[in-house]
Amino acid sequence: MKPFVLLIILSWTIQVSAQSTLQGESWAVERIDDHLTRSVESGFSGALIIASKNKVVLKKGYGQAEHNQSSLITPATLFDIGSVTKQFTAALVVKLQSEGKLSVQDTLARYFAKVPEDKQSITLHQLLTHSSGLPGGIGVSDFDPISTEVFFETVLSTPLIDKPGASFHYSNVGYSVLARIIEKVTSMTYESALRKYLLLPAGMEHTGYLQLNTDQQQVAPGYKAGVLRVQPNLAHYRQHGRVSWALKGNGGLVSSVEDMYLWYQALQNHTVISAAQWDELSHPHVLANAKFQEHYGYGWSLYRAPDGGQLITHNGSDGVFYFDFRWQPEQQQVIIFASNALMQPTPALSENIELMLADNTFNPPAFEPGPITRVLRFALNYSSSPQALKKALIRQFSQVMEERVVLNRAGLALSDAGYHKKAIVLLELNTEQFSDDGNLWDSLGEAQLKDNQLEAAKHSFANALALAPDKRCYWCANARKKLEHIKLRQKAATPVTSGSAG
Repeated sequence: MKPFVLLIILSWTIQVSAQSTLQGESWAVERIDDHLTRSVESGFSGALIIASKNKVVLKKGYGQAEHNQSSLITPATLFDIGSVTKQFTAALVVKLQSEGKLSVQDTLARYFAKVPEDKQSITLHQLLTHSSGLPGGIGVSDFDPISTEVFFETVLSTPLIDKPGASFHYSNVGYSVLARIIEKVTSMTYESALRKYLLLPAGMEHTGYLQLNTDQQQVAPGYKAGVLRVQPNLAHYRQHGRVSWALKGNGGLVSSVEDMYLWYQALQNHTVISAAQWDELSHPHVLANAKFQEHYGYGWSLYRAPDGGQLITHNGSDGVFYFDFRWQPEQQQVIIFASNALMQPTPALSENIELMLADNTFNPPAFEPGPITRVLRFALNYSSSPQALKKALIRQFSQVMEERVVLNRAGLALSDAGYHKKAIVLLELNTEQFSDDGNLWDSLGEAQLKDNQLEAAKHSFANALALAPDKRCYWCANARKKLEHIKLRQKAATPVTSGSAG
Protein backbone atom coordinates (compact mmCIF):
# COMPACT_ATOMS: atom_id res chain seq x y z
CA MET A 1 0.00 0.00 0.00
CA LYS A 2 2.80 2.42 0.88
CA PRO A 3 4.47 2.22 -2.53
CA PHE A 4 1.11 3.01 -4.13
CA VAL A 5 0.63 6.06 -1.87
CA LEU A 6 4.19 7.15 -2.62
CA LEU A 7 3.50 6.79 -6.34
CA ILE A 8 0.39 8.98 -6.02
CA ILE A 9 2.34 11.60 -4.06
CA LEU A 10 5.18 11.61 -6.60
CA SER A 11 2.70 11.84 -9.45
CA TRP A 12 0.89 14.72 -7.75
CA THR A 13 4.23 16.49 -7.07
CA ILE A 14 5.30 16.17 -10.70
CA GLN A 15 1.92 17.48 -11.89
CA VAL A 16 2.03 20.45 -9.52
CA SER A 17 5.64 21.22 -10.52
CA ALA A 18 4.78 21.06 -14.24
CA GLN A 19 1.67 23.18 -13.68
CA SER A 20 3.69 25.73 -11.70
CA THR A 21 6.28 25.93 -14.49
CA LEU A 22 3.57 26.36 -17.09
CA GLN A 23 1.85 29.06 -15.06
CA GLY A 24 5.18 30.86 -14.59
CA GLU A 25 5.90 30.73 -18.32
CA SER A 26 2.39 31.91 -19.16
CA TRP A 27 2.74 34.80 -16.73
CA ALA A 28 6.08 35.77 -18.26
CA VAL A 29 4.64 35.65 -21.78
CA GLU A 30 1.69 37.80 -20.71
CA ARG A 31 4.06 40.38 -19.22
CA ILE A 32 6.29 40.35 -22.33
CA ASP A 33 3.32 40.87 -24.63
CA ASP A 34 2.05 43.72 -22.47
CA HIS A 35 5.52 45.34 -22.37
CA LEU A 36 5.92 45.27 -26.16
CA THR A 37 2.36 46.47 -26.73
CA ARG A 38 3.00 49.49 -24.50
CA SER A 39 6.33 50.08 -26.23
CA VAL A 40 4.51 50.63 -29.54
CA GLU A 41 3.13 53.86 -28.08
CA SER A 42 6.72 55.16 -27.82
CA GLY A 43 7.71 54.16 -31.35
CA PHE A 44 8.58 50.45 -31.21
CA SER A 45 7.61 48.33 -34.20
CA GLY A 46 8.67 44.76 -34.82
CA ALA A 47 7.94 41.05 -34.56
CA LEU A 48 8.72 38.26 -32.12
CA ILE A 49 8.66 34.49 -31.74
CA ILE A 50 9.37 32.80 -28.41
CA ALA A 51 9.50 29.02 -28.31
CA SER A 52 10.02 26.82 -25.27
CA LYS A 53 10.46 23.05 -25.33
CA ASN A 54 9.45 22.85 -29.00
CA LYS A 55 6.28 24.83 -28.41
CA VAL A 56 5.70 28.38 -29.66
CA VAL A 57 4.47 30.37 -26.65
CA LEU A 58 4.35 33.82 -28.28
CA LYS A 59 4.26 34.70 -31.97
CA LYS A 60 3.16 38.23 -32.77
CA GLY A 61 3.79 41.45 -34.67
CA TYR A 62 3.74 44.88 -33.03
CA GLY A 63 3.10 48.27 -34.57
CA GLN A 64 2.98 49.27 -38.21
CA ALA A 65 5.27 48.37 -41.08
CA GLU A 66 4.48 51.74 -42.66
CA HIS A 67 4.22 54.24 -39.85
CA ASN A 68 0.96 56.21 -39.66
CA GLN A 69 -0.76 53.68 -41.92
CA SER A 70 -2.84 50.57 -41.33
CA SER A 71 -0.22 48.04 -42.49
CA LEU A 72 0.33 46.04 -39.29
CA ILE A 73 3.50 44.02 -38.79
CA THR A 74 3.01 40.25 -38.56
CA PRO A 75 5.42 37.35 -37.88
CA ALA A 76 5.60 36.90 -41.68
CA THR A 77 6.75 40.49 -42.33
CA LEU A 78 10.17 40.62 -43.99
CA PHE A 79 13.03 42.47 -42.26
CA ASP A 80 16.71 43.00 -42.99
CA ILE A 81 18.54 40.64 -40.62
CA GLY A 82 21.98 42.26 -40.78
CA SER A 83 24.90 40.25 -39.41
CA VAL A 84 22.69 37.30 -38.50
CA THR A 85 23.58 36.48 -42.13
CA LYS A 86 27.02 35.32 -40.90
CA GLN A 87 25.64 32.14 -39.35
CA PHE A 88 24.42 31.03 -42.79
CA THR A 89 27.80 31.69 -44.40
CA ALA A 90 29.53 29.76 -41.61
CA ALA A 91 27.09 26.86 -41.85
CA LEU A 92 27.62 26.67 -45.60
CA VAL A 93 31.42 26.61 -45.18
CA VAL A 94 31.19 23.76 -42.66
CA LYS A 95 28.75 21.86 -44.88
CA LEU A 96 31.02 22.22 -47.92
CA GLN A 97 33.94 21.03 -45.79
CA SER A 98 32.06 17.81 -45.02
CA GLU A 99 31.68 17.26 -48.78
CA GLY A 100 35.42 17.68 -49.29
CA LYS A 101 35.08 20.90 -51.29
CA LEU A 102 37.21 22.93 -48.87
CA SER A 103 38.78 22.88 -45.42
CA VAL A 104 38.64 25.49 -42.68
CA GLN A 105 42.45 25.13 -42.52
CA ASP A 106 42.82 26.22 -46.15
CA THR A 107 44.63 29.52 -46.64
CA LEU A 108 43.74 32.47 -48.86
CA ALA A 109 46.64 31.58 -51.15
CA ARG A 110 44.67 28.54 -52.31
CA TYR A 111 41.75 30.62 -53.60
CA PHE A 112 43.19 33.98 -54.67
CA ALA A 113 46.06 34.80 -57.00
CA LYS A 114 48.81 37.18 -55.91
CA VAL A 115 47.96 37.24 -52.21
CA PRO A 116 50.34 39.63 -50.39
CA GLU A 117 52.82 37.98 -48.06
CA ASP A 118 51.15 39.33 -44.89
CA LYS A 119 47.86 37.61 -45.83
CA GLN A 120 49.05 34.34 -47.37
CA SER A 121 48.74 32.40 -44.11
CA ILE A 122 45.18 33.58 -43.27
CA THR A 123 42.94 30.51 -42.91
CA LEU A 124 39.21 30.06 -43.36
CA HIS A 125 39.07 29.26 -39.63
CA GLN A 126 40.49 32.71 -38.88
CA LEU A 127 37.99 34.36 -41.24
CA LEU A 128 35.14 32.48 -39.54
CA THR A 129 36.30 33.53 -36.05
CA HIS A 130 37.21 37.16 -36.87
CA SER A 131 40.83 36.46 -36.02
CA SER A 132 42.31 36.99 -39.50
CA GLY A 133 43.57 40.52 -38.83
CA LEU A 134 41.47 41.91 -41.68
CA PRO A 135 39.73 45.24 -40.95
CA GLY A 136 36.00 45.54 -40.36
CA GLY A 137 35.46 47.16 -43.76
CA ILE A 138 37.29 48.84 -46.62
CA GLY A 139 35.25 52.04 -47.00
CA VAL A 140 32.74 50.63 -49.50
CA SER A 141 29.08 51.50 -48.82
CA ASP A 142 26.40 48.81 -48.60
CA PHE A 143 25.07 49.47 -52.10
CA ASP A 144 28.26 50.51 -53.88
CA PRO A 145 28.33 48.81 -57.32
CA ILE A 146 31.98 47.84 -56.96
CA SER A 147 33.13 44.95 -59.16
CA THR A 148 34.22 41.60 -57.74
CA GLU A 149 37.75 42.10 -59.04
CA VAL A 150 38.17 45.60 -57.59
CA PHE A 151 36.59 44.68 -54.25
CA PHE A 152 38.94 41.78 -53.54
CA GLU A 153 41.97 43.57 -54.93
CA THR A 154 41.18 46.32 -52.41
CA VAL A 155 40.70 43.81 -49.59
CA LEU A 156 44.02 42.10 -50.31
CA SER A 157 45.91 45.40 -50.60
CA THR A 158 44.48 46.87 -47.38
CA PRO A 159 46.90 46.66 -44.41
CA LEU A 160 46.04 44.19 -41.65
CA ILE A 161 45.14 45.59 -38.25
CA ASP A 162 46.81 42.64 -36.49
CA LYS A 163 48.75 39.49 -37.29
CA PRO A 164 46.58 36.54 -38.45
CA GLY A 165 45.42 34.52 -35.46
CA ALA A 166 46.65 37.06 -32.90
CA SER A 167 43.36 38.45 -31.64
CA PHE A 168 39.63 38.94 -32.25
CA HIS A 169 38.68 41.85 -34.53
CA TYR A 170 35.14 41.71 -35.89
CA SER A 171 35.39 41.80 -39.68
CA ASN A 172 32.56 42.02 -42.19
CA VAL A 173 35.18 41.88 -44.93
CA GLY A 174 36.30 38.45 -43.71
CA TYR A 175 32.84 37.01 -44.27
CA SER A 176 32.67 38.56 -47.75
CA VAL A 177 35.91 36.70 -48.50
CA LEU A 178 34.25 33.49 -47.31
CA ALA A 179 31.27 34.14 -49.60
CA ARG A 180 33.63 34.52 -52.55
CA ILE A 181 35.39 31.25 -51.67
CA ILE A 182 31.98 29.55 -51.54
CA GLU A 183 31.32 30.80 -55.06
CA LYS A 184 34.67 29.50 -56.28
CA VAL A 185 34.26 25.96 -54.88
CA THR A 186 30.59 25.55 -55.87
CA SER A 187 30.69 27.38 -59.22
CA MET A 188 27.47 29.06 -58.09
CA THR A 189 26.55 32.50 -56.86
CA TYR A 190 26.64 32.82 -53.08
CA GLU A 191 22.85 33.14 -52.87
CA SER A 192 22.22 30.17 -55.16
CA ALA A 193 24.53 28.01 -53.04
CA LEU A 194 22.82 29.23 -49.89
CA ARG A 195 19.41 28.26 -51.27
CA LYS A 196 20.56 24.84 -52.50
CA TYR A 197 22.40 23.72 -49.39
CA LEU A 198 20.57 25.47 -46.53
CA LEU A 199 17.50 27.60 -47.20
CA LEU A 200 15.33 25.32 -49.33
CA PRO A 201 16.15 22.16 -47.31
CA ALA A 202 15.03 24.09 -44.22
CA GLY A 203 11.82 25.23 -45.96
CA MET A 204 12.92 28.88 -45.88
CA GLU A 205 11.32 30.17 -49.07
CA HIS A 206 11.08 33.75 -47.81
CA THR A 207 14.77 34.28 -47.01
CA GLY A 208 17.43 35.62 -49.36
CA TYR A 209 18.69 38.62 -51.29
CA LEU A 210 16.99 38.54 -54.68
CA GLN A 211 15.80 34.94 -55.04
CA LEU A 212 13.37 34.81 -52.11
CA ASN A 213 9.62 34.36 -52.54
CA THR A 214 7.86 37.59 -51.58
CA ASP A 215 4.36 36.70 -52.81
CA GLN A 216 1.90 38.01 -50.22
CA GLN A 217 4.85 38.83 -47.94
CA GLN A 218 4.96 42.34 -46.57
CA VAL A 219 8.41 43.95 -46.77
CA ALA A 220 8.94 46.43 -43.95
CA PRO A 221 10.63 49.74 -44.76
CA GLY A 222 13.08 50.99 -42.17
CA TYR A 223 12.86 54.01 -39.87
CA LYS A 224 16.20 55.53 -38.92
CA ALA A 225 16.16 56.35 -35.21
CA GLY A 226 12.48 55.43 -35.41
CA VAL A 227 11.75 58.62 -37.35
CA LEU A 228 13.11 58.85 -40.90
CA ARG A 229 11.79 56.35 -43.43
CA VAL A 230 14.35 54.50 -45.56
CA GLN A 231 14.00 51.81 -48.21
CA PRO A 232 14.53 48.20 -47.16
CA ASN A 233 17.56 46.46 -48.61
CA LEU A 234 15.34 44.40 -50.90
CA ALA A 235 14.27 47.55 -52.76
CA HIS A 236 17.93 48.42 -53.40
CA TYR A 237 18.73 44.89 -54.58
CA ARG A 238 15.86 44.93 -57.04
CA GLN A 239 16.70 48.42 -58.23
CA HIS A 240 20.30 47.45 -59.02
CA GLY A 241 19.66 43.78 -59.87
CA ARG A 242 22.60 42.74 -57.73
CA VAL A 243 24.01 42.62 -54.20
CA SER A 244 27.14 44.58 -53.35
CA TRP A 245 30.18 42.73 -52.05
CA ALA A 246 30.09 45.14 -49.13
CA LEU A 247 27.14 43.05 -47.87
CA LYS A 248 27.35 39.65 -49.54
CA GLY A 249 28.09 36.90 -47.04
CA ASN A 250 28.35 39.15 -44.00
CA GLY A 251 24.96 40.87 -43.86
CA GLY A 252 21.93 42.09 -45.74
CA LEU A 253 19.81 38.95 -45.97
CA VAL A 254 16.06 39.48 -45.83
CA SER A 255 13.89 37.16 -43.72
CA SER A 256 10.99 36.96 -41.27
CA VAL A 257 10.84 35.70 -37.72
CA GLU A 258 8.68 32.84 -39.05
CA ASP A 259 11.35 31.76 -41.54
CA MET A 260 14.08 32.11 -38.95
CA TYR A 261 12.11 29.82 -36.65
CA LEU A 262 12.27 27.19 -39.42
CA TRP A 263 16.07 27.68 -39.38
CA TYR A 264 16.11 27.17 -35.61
CA GLN A 265 14.14 23.92 -36.00
CA ALA A 266 16.51 22.73 -38.72
CA LEU A 267 19.52 23.40 -36.47
CA GLN A 268 17.94 21.87 -33.39
CA ASN A 269 16.78 18.73 -35.20
CA HIS A 270 19.94 18.40 -37.36
CA THR A 271 17.89 18.09 -40.53
CA VAL A 272 20.14 20.41 -42.57
CA ILE A 273 23.28 20.63 -40.44
CA SER A 274 24.51 17.42 -38.77
CA ALA A 275 25.22 17.20 -35.05
CA ALA A 276 28.96 17.10 -35.75
CA GLN A 277 28.73 20.15 -38.01
CA TRP A 278 26.71 22.01 -35.38
CA ASP A 279 29.32 21.17 -32.73
CA GLU A 280 31.93 22.83 -34.93
CA LEU A 281 29.75 25.90 -35.52
CA SER A 282 28.87 26.36 -31.84
CA HIS A 283 32.30 25.57 -30.36
CA PRO A 284 33.87 28.54 -28.47
CA HIS A 285 36.84 28.82 -30.83
CA VAL A 286 38.17 32.24 -29.73
CA LEU A 287 37.76 34.63 -26.81
CA ALA A 288 35.98 37.69 -28.19
CA ASN A 289 35.48 39.74 -25.03
CA ALA A 290 37.00 38.77 -21.69
CA LYS A 291 34.92 41.27 -19.71
CA PHE A 292 31.64 39.69 -20.79
CA GLN A 293 33.09 36.17 -21.11
CA GLU A 294 32.06 36.16 -24.76
CA HIS A 295 33.50 33.59 -27.12
CA TYR A 296 32.98 33.33 -30.86
CA GLY A 297 32.23 30.14 -32.74
CA TYR A 298 31.65 30.10 -36.48
CA GLY A 299 29.03 32.80 -37.10
CA TRP A 300 27.76 32.69 -33.50
CA SER A 301 28.54 34.48 -30.23
CA LEU A 302 28.59 32.31 -27.11
CA TYR A 303 27.80 33.49 -23.57
CA ARG A 304 26.52 32.20 -20.27
CA ALA A 305 22.74 32.45 -20.09
CA PRO A 306 20.92 34.14 -17.16
CA ASP A 307 20.29 30.72 -15.60
CA GLY A 308 23.94 29.70 -15.97
CA GLY A 309 23.52 27.56 -19.08
CA GLN A 310 24.78 28.32 -22.57
CA LEU A 311 23.48 31.18 -24.70
CA ILE A 312 24.13 30.88 -28.44
CA THR A 313 23.29 34.13 -30.14
CA HIS A 314 23.94 36.69 -32.83
CA ASN A 315 22.34 40.01 -33.60
CA GLY A 316 22.50 42.20 -36.64
CA SER A 317 21.82 45.77 -37.64
CA ASP A 318 22.48 48.22 -40.44
CA GLY A 319 21.73 51.17 -38.17
CA VAL A 320 18.04 51.09 -39.11
CA PHE A 321 16.84 47.49 -38.73
CA TYR A 322 17.65 45.30 -35.74
CA PHE A 323 17.48 41.50 -35.57
CA ASP A 324 18.34 39.19 -32.69
CA PHE A 325 18.50 35.39 -32.41
CA ARG A 326 18.92 34.11 -28.82
CA TRP A 327 19.03 30.37 -28.19
CA GLN A 328 19.45 28.52 -24.87
CA PRO A 329 19.87 24.82 -25.76
CA GLU A 330 19.63 23.49 -22.18
CA GLN A 331 16.34 25.32 -21.70
CA GLN A 332 15.17 24.46 -25.23
CA GLN A 333 14.27 28.13 -25.50
CA VAL A 334 14.67 30.48 -28.44
CA ILE A 335 13.85 34.17 -28.88
CA ILE A 336 13.73 35.52 -32.44
CA PHE A 337 13.22 39.27 -32.49
CA ALA A 338 13.06 41.87 -35.26
CA SER A 339 12.50 45.62 -35.50
CA ASN A 340 12.40 48.02 -38.43
CA ALA A 341 12.93 51.09 -36.25
CA LEU A 342 16.19 50.91 -34.33
CA MET A 343 16.32 53.34 -31.42
CA GLN A 344 18.56 53.48 -28.37
CA PRO A 345 16.44 51.09 -26.24
CA THR A 346 15.66 48.60 -29.04
CA PRO A 347 18.59 46.16 -28.54
CA ALA A 348 17.74 45.81 -24.85
CA LEU A 349 14.22 44.57 -25.64
CA SER A 350 15.27 41.05 -26.63
CA GLU A 351 17.64 40.80 -23.67
CA ASN A 352 14.89 41.97 -21.33
CA ILE A 353 12.52 39.40 -22.81
CA GLU A 354 15.07 36.72 -21.93
CA LEU A 355 15.35 38.05 -18.37
CA MET A 356 11.57 38.15 -17.98
CA LEU A 357 11.37 34.49 -19.00
CA ALA A 358 14.06 33.60 -16.46
CA ASP A 359 12.73 35.70 -13.56
CA ASN A 360 9.08 36.56 -12.97
CA THR A 361 10.12 39.38 -10.62
CA PHE A 362 12.21 41.20 -13.23
CA ASN A 363 10.58 44.40 -14.45
CA PRO A 364 12.13 45.91 -17.58
CA PRO A 365 12.45 49.68 -17.89
CA ALA A 366 9.88 51.47 -20.01
CA PHE A 367 10.73 51.81 -23.69
CA GLU A 368 11.77 55.45 -24.06
CA PRO A 369 13.29 56.95 -27.23
CA GLY A 370 16.88 58.09 -26.84
CA PRO A 371 18.32 61.58 -27.41
CA ILE A 372 19.02 61.08 -31.15
CA THR A 373 15.37 60.23 -31.77
CA ARG A 374 14.19 63.16 -29.67
CA VAL A 375 16.51 65.61 -31.47
CA LEU A 376 15.38 64.31 -34.87
CA ARG A 377 11.70 64.64 -34.03
CA PHE A 378 12.25 68.15 -32.73
CA ALA A 379 14.27 69.28 -35.78
CA LEU A 380 11.81 67.79 -38.27
CA ASN A 381 8.85 69.51 -36.63
CA TYR A 382 10.61 72.86 -36.26
CA SER A 383 9.36 75.32 -38.88
CA SER A 384 11.27 78.56 -38.15
CA SER A 385 14.64 79.73 -39.54
CA PRO A 386 17.89 77.72 -39.27
CA GLN A 387 19.28 80.29 -36.81
CA ALA A 388 16.16 79.96 -34.65
CA LEU A 389 16.49 76.16 -34.81
CA LYS A 390 20.05 76.42 -33.52
CA LYS A 391 18.97 78.51 -30.51
CA ALA A 392 16.03 76.18 -29.84
CA LEU A 393 18.30 73.12 -29.88
CA ILE A 394 20.62 74.75 -27.34
CA ARG A 395 17.66 75.53 -25.07
CA GLN A 396 16.02 72.11 -25.37
CA PHE A 397 18.97 69.73 -25.57
CA SER A 398 21.98 71.35 -23.89
CA GLN A 399 22.52 68.27 -21.70
CA VAL A 400 22.35 65.60 -24.40
CA MET A 401 24.55 67.68 -26.70
CA GLU A 402 27.43 67.01 -24.32
CA GLU A 403 27.66 63.68 -26.17
CA ARG A 404 29.08 64.54 -29.60
CA VAL A 405 27.54 61.45 -31.18
CA VAL A 406 23.99 62.78 -30.70
CA LEU A 407 24.11 65.77 -33.06
CA ASN A 408 26.48 63.95 -35.41
CA ARG A 409 24.16 60.98 -35.98
CA ALA A 410 21.01 63.09 -36.02
CA GLY A 411 22.59 65.52 -38.49
CA LEU A 412 23.81 62.79 -40.83
CA ALA A 413 20.39 61.13 -40.72
CA LEU A 414 18.73 64.41 -41.71
CA SER A 415 21.26 64.90 -44.50
CA ASP A 416 20.70 61.38 -45.86
CA ALA A 417 16.96 62.04 -45.87
CA GLY A 418 17.35 65.28 -47.85
CA TYR A 419 16.93 67.80 -45.01
CA HIS A 420 20.30 69.37 -45.76
CA LYS A 421 19.84 72.80 -44.20
CA LYS A 422 18.54 71.41 -40.92
CA ALA A 423 21.36 68.87 -40.97
CA ILE A 424 23.94 71.64 -41.38
CA VAL A 425 22.52 73.48 -38.35
CA LEU A 426 23.02 70.41 -36.16
CA LEU A 427 26.45 69.55 -37.52
CA GLU A 428 27.75 73.14 -37.34
CA LEU A 429 26.61 73.33 -33.74
CA ASN A 430 28.52 70.13 -33.04
CA THR A 431 31.76 71.45 -34.55
CA GLU A 432 31.40 74.62 -32.49
CA GLN A 433 31.29 72.53 -29.32
CA PHE A 434 33.92 69.96 -30.35
CA SER A 435 36.10 71.92 -32.76
CA ASP A 436 39.05 69.52 -32.35
CA ASP A 437 37.20 66.45 -33.70
CA GLY A 438 38.08 65.81 -37.34
CA ASN A 439 35.30 63.28 -37.79
CA LEU A 440 32.68 65.91 -36.96
CA TRP A 441 34.15 68.29 -39.54
CA ASP A 442 34.01 65.47 -42.09
CA SER A 443 30.30 64.96 -41.30
CA LEU A 444 29.61 68.69 -41.69
CA GLY A 445 31.45 68.69 -45.02
CA GLU A 446 29.21 65.85 -46.25
CA ALA A 447 26.03 67.81 -45.49
CA GLN A 448 27.40 71.02 -47.02
CA LEU A 449 28.45 69.16 -50.17
CA LYS A 450 24.98 67.68 -50.56
CA ASP A 451 23.59 71.21 -50.24
CA ASN A 452 26.02 72.41 -52.95
CA GLN A 453 27.88 74.68 -50.53
CA LEU A 454 31.20 73.84 -52.15
CA GLU A 455 33.46 76.42 -50.48
CA ALA A 456 32.04 75.68 -47.04
CA ALA A 457 32.42 71.95 -47.64
CA LYS A 458 36.02 72.45 -48.81
CA HIS A 459 36.79 74.29 -45.57
CA SER A 460 35.19 71.52 -43.45
CA PHE A 461 37.02 68.67 -45.21
CA ALA A 462 40.32 70.58 -44.91
CA ASN A 463 39.71 70.92 -41.17
CA ALA A 464 38.93 67.20 -40.98
CA LEU A 465 42.32 66.37 -42.50
CA ALA A 466 44.17 68.92 -40.38
CA LEU A 467 42.80 67.20 -37.27
CA ALA A 468 43.74 63.68 -38.37
CA PRO A 469 45.24 61.42 -35.69
CA ASP A 470 48.69 59.92 -36.19
CA LYS A 471 47.25 56.44 -36.80
CA ARG A 472 44.04 54.98 -38.26
CA CYS A 473 42.20 58.07 -39.42
CA TYR A 474 38.92 56.48 -40.48
CA TRP A 475 37.52 59.66 -42.05
CA CYS A 476 40.63 60.87 -43.90
CA ALA A 477 40.15 58.81 -47.06
CA ASN A 478 36.63 60.16 -47.42
CA ALA A 479 37.72 63.76 -46.80
CA ARG A 480 40.48 63.51 -49.43
CA LYS A 481 38.11 61.93 -51.93
CA LYS A 482 35.50 64.64 -51.39
CA LEU A 483 38.06 67.45 -51.67
CA GLU A 484 39.15 66.05 -55.03
CA HIS A 485 35.51 65.84 -56.08
CA ILE A 486 34.94 69.51 -55.14
CA LYS A 487 38.08 70.51 -57.01
CA LEU A 488 36.86 68.80 -60.20
CA ARG A 489 33.38 70.33 -59.86
CA GLN A 490 34.77 73.83 -59.39
CA LYS A 491 37.17 73.38 -62.29
CA ALA A 492 34.33 72.24 -64.54
CA ALA A 493 32.25 75.25 -63.50
CA THR A 494 35.02 77.77 -64.28
CA PRO A 495 34.32 79.49 -67.61
CA VAL A 496 37.04 79.07 -70.19
CA THR A 497 38.26 82.38 -71.70
CA SER A 498 40.54 82.76 -74.70
CA GLY A 499 42.83 85.76 -75.19
CA SER A 500 42.28 87.94 -78.31
CA ALA A 501 45.11 88.37 -80.85
CA GLY A 502 46.66 91.75 -81.81
